[in-house]
Amino acid sequence: MHTIRTTAALAVVSGVAVASFATPAGAHPNPTAAAAITHQPAAAAAGFLARQLAGAGKDHLVTTYAGTKYADDGDTADAILSMDAAGVAQSAAKRATAWLEADATNYAYYTGWYPGGLAKLLLVAEAQHVNPAAFGRHDLLALLAADEGAGTDAAPGQFQNPADPGSDSSSVTIQALAVLALSDTTAATGQPDAAAVSFLSGQQCTDGEFQNAIRTDTSSDCTDTGDTDATAYAVQALIAGGDRATARTAVAWLKGHENANGGWPASGSTTSNANSTALAVEALVAAHHNAGAGITWLEKQQFGCGAKAADRGAVAYSGKPTTFNAGEDVRATAQAGAALAGTPLAWVDKQGARAPSPTLSCPKKK
Repeated sequence: MHTIRTTAALAVVSGVAVASFATPAGAHPNPTAAAAITHQPAAAAAGFLARQLAGAGKDHLVTTYAGTKYADDGDTADAILSMDAAGVAQSAAKRATAWLEADATNYAYYTGWYPGGLAKLLLVAEAQHVNPAAFGRHDLLALLAADEGAGTDAAPGQFQNPADPGSDSSSVTIQALAVLALSDTTAATGQPDAAAVSFLSGQQCTDGEFQNAIRTDTSSDCTDTGDTDATAYAVQALIAGGDRATARTAVAWLKGHENANGGWPASGSTTSNANSTALAVEALVAAHHNAGAGITWLEKQQFGCGAKAADRGAVAYSGKPTTFNAGEDVRATAQAGAALAGTPLAWVDKQGARAPSPTLSCPKKK
């Protein structure tokens, strides 16, 4: 089962001071966060994610569809990036990365290679210091580059699975992930090229946001409104790809659509949720804007010492973190972990991270 999500993160996407938002890749908010016990929200989320890894090797996350459990590569990739951003849980992250390498074809290939899946794998390879040209015997760079402009209806610079074009193959989220992953990879000489960045920039709506669906005719304005997720991915990619002018107007749109509680809603909703908020936080941090209210909202969504020990560190998708919902909250935590660490996707790096998977520090019951 391919679990590519095209409306938010591909699933195929805190106690940190605002001053730490300029932290470069590889410099974690607190290098001591890898202890067995932690007070840091990002480290607690990473430890929770590590304990959710399933399978004989405890190396991947699962999702349930129509009553059946499936391995979820996209969520697993998000979890690895959250562990790396928090600077902890590297024993788990290493196992999960090896599993992704072994499952790469199942995740990102169906009659052809999907650029969204390839981009997520490339982000993991870069963060985990795995050779992207030999990720599970695949050259992620070459495969992703081959998807640019390759579809029968693809525009120059557009990433699309040429063998299976459609909504699962091309979207603003997918385009942004491809541009972002190539920008983040030191081995990707000349990538992303100007055409790829220009295609993404050209999808911007007149009000500054991005809708997720690709517009083949950009002379007419967007029909969808309020797409936090696609806009936040686009901001991160445009900054990494060098188009800060377009990113600047998208950041202004994001800031203007933040809820009063500090969170952001998904497209078509007014209720704050952890996935959309995490992406918006990452975009603001990447643009060097204050994202403190968003991080605070995410922290309030985290299950703390009053929750069951097994749930502590998880981030609730929406609503008060009182009743753990595995179907929503594991995915929300995988998406939110990097944001809790104040780390945009382009900055995630395991450098200096520690092996243990910490648990939230809580007072002992008397």
